[in-house]
Amino acid sequence: MNVKQKIWANFSVSNVENTSRFYTQIGIKTNGINKDLKLVSFLFGADNFVIHFFEHGSQIDEFLANGLGAKKEIIFTLSAETEQEVNEFADKVKSAGGRILKEVRRDEAGYYGFAFADPDGHQFNMIVMDNL
Repeated sequence: MNVKQKIWANFSVSNVENTSRFYTQIGIKTNGINKDLKLVSFLFGADNFVIHFFEHGSQIDEFLANGLGAKKEIIFTLSAETEQEVNEFADKVKSAGGRILKEVRRDEAGYYGFAFADPDGHQFNMIVMDNL
């Protein structure tokens, strides 16, 4: 199958404005905010992968398992080029109110990075893939 349109992700969040503030503070590029739809959108990575964040209670909730911060949710990995970039991003996440799930370190697979959750519990990790 050849997907002809762009692919993106959707999350439910407790407050669109808080979500907008968090991702802006950690340096993610905004893709816009729609107050009528209670939606904020961000562009991740060089290919501008879109993640939409809909305020809880919007139309997207019917498609998401268990609403906010569901345990079986996907984790997105952000790629970094240097250990310094990872360290700086971890500091931004902490300052913006994110929760560090795994501190910055080199893991058992040899990747340097850390894992975090945004204020709504959506999980991400950032790694340097310098061990390949």
